[in-house]
Amino acid sequence: MCTAAKSTPATVTLQANSSTVHWGYYYAGATPNLVINSGDTVNVEMCTQHGGDDYDKIVKGDPGIESIYNWTSSGPTVGWRGATGKGDGVHVLTGPIYVCGAEPGDVIQVDILDLEPRPNPGNDNRTYGSNAAASWGYHFRAGFLDGMKREIVTIYELIQAANGKSYVAVPDYQFKYGSFGLPQAPASYIGPVSNCTDFAGPLPELAQNLVYNFNNSGQTFRSMIQVPCMADNTQQWEGLYYPGVITQHPTGTEDYSIRGKFKVPINFHVGSMGLAQATNVTIDSVVPMMGGGNVDDRRMGIGATMYYPVAVEGGLISMGDAHTAQGDSEFDGTAIETNINGRFKITVHKKASLEPMLQNLDFPLLENANEYVVHGYTLKDYLTLPDPSQIYKMSSLDMAFTTAYNSTRDFAMRTFNLTEDQAITAVTTVMDFGVTQVVDGNWGVHVVIPKWAFTNLNDTTTPYAPVTISGTSTLLNATMPIIQTATAG
Repeated sequence: MCTAAKSTPATVTLQANSSTVHWGYYYAGATPNLVINSGDTVNVEMCTQHGGDDYDKIVKGDPGIESIYNWTSSGPTVGWRGATGKGDGVHVLTGPIYVCGAEPGDVIQVDILDLEPRPNPGNDNRTYGSNAAASWGYHFRAGFLDGMKREIVTIYELIQAANGKSYVAVPDYQFKYGSFGLPQAPASYIGPVSNCTDFAGPLPELAQNLVYNFNNSGQTFRSMIQVPCMADNTQQWEGLYYPGVITQHPTGTEDYSIRGKFKVPINFHVGSMGLAQATNVTIDSVVPMMGGGNVDDRRMGIGATMYYPVAVEGGLISMGDAHTAQGDSEFDGTAIETNINGRFKITVHKKASLEPMLQNLDFPLLENANEYVVHGYTLKDYLTLPDPSQIYKMSSLDMAFTTAYNSTRDFAMRTFNLTEDQAITAVTTVMDFGVTQVVDGNWGVHVVIPKWAFTNLNDTTTPYAPVTISGTSTLLNATMPIIQTATAG
């Protein structure tokens, strides 16, 4: 599979189409769609799972994205969606990528070099994204003023400046996704209609002659919600129960009154990027894990470097769920979900020569020019649960706060040569805790560690001046070099 590394690292491209993506899961038994050497740069195309919210604006006219969403009367082209094929996992992930030389115990470094919106050639090369205020959003816990639960989708347009760059997204319109099982106006609209899903079948692209099947003869989907196949070979979706369903517009619920109410600063970032884990089953793409996955940290943008502990040979990295913008917490359930093309440099650090900051790494670590960011969850490794799906019932910020603190304390002790007591006071006086997300089952808390506090210690007269825009990895001064601490082992 691997060949000798070239003297000059290669630059290769992994396109997004129905043969290069997997929908809703990470899996160690998947056949790689690309094999690279350490140090290579990869251009990766990423497709949003929310293109069906407005097919004409987000999907239609883009052949690669169309192939992913293709769904005829004989079934969807990409039929296995979710860890068990039941929508228990929603993200379209491009990959996996096999990194030659990566072995369990090593660390894979991913430098995010560039992220650009993917213009839709079928829509005058404009780019749109979707934000779904869904039932898993925290607002469903907080409640609605009128007491009526509802899932609302907002379609955003990315505005292109004269220089060809996009800096702002604006809301275009909103619509009610479905009736959500409740009597709501207009009474005639229940939800989008699709051809029937696949109710059984094999997992595609299995490696090592593996056999892996799913059976959904009960026609149950996320949270065991039954959506029967009708006599005309269609299903009607009252809520966001299964990814990739295409809404037929007009629904009668479209509301354009949101236009001109506010604008959103663009901060392109990757919501889900991670490595396969050492399990013999598929893993739900929604839940973040030790090897990354759906971290949903808005700092995972241009200028960020991610470090992931390797669990299986080759690492098997996949990425997707790209975002135009998102605030900390991803409060209503999603970001502005968008088709985005990225450029990444991928490097292997060998276990035997890891620098202190990467030793015993058991969480996804982010670094940018200004800071390190430690990620903690309700459970550091929820896959050790007898039934990992129970993590959805265990979500807790208290537990995530504790996990984040423990990981930060240990990171600070080994990286900055601190004792435990020294680390405790540094955590309190120097570092910021924040809520990464409260929507992904394994809720996340991150800790931001400014590098300034631990460098040039003899300089006590220069004030702290962040070099990145707050909450992002974007440099305030784009000409400044990105500071990287670790070097390839």
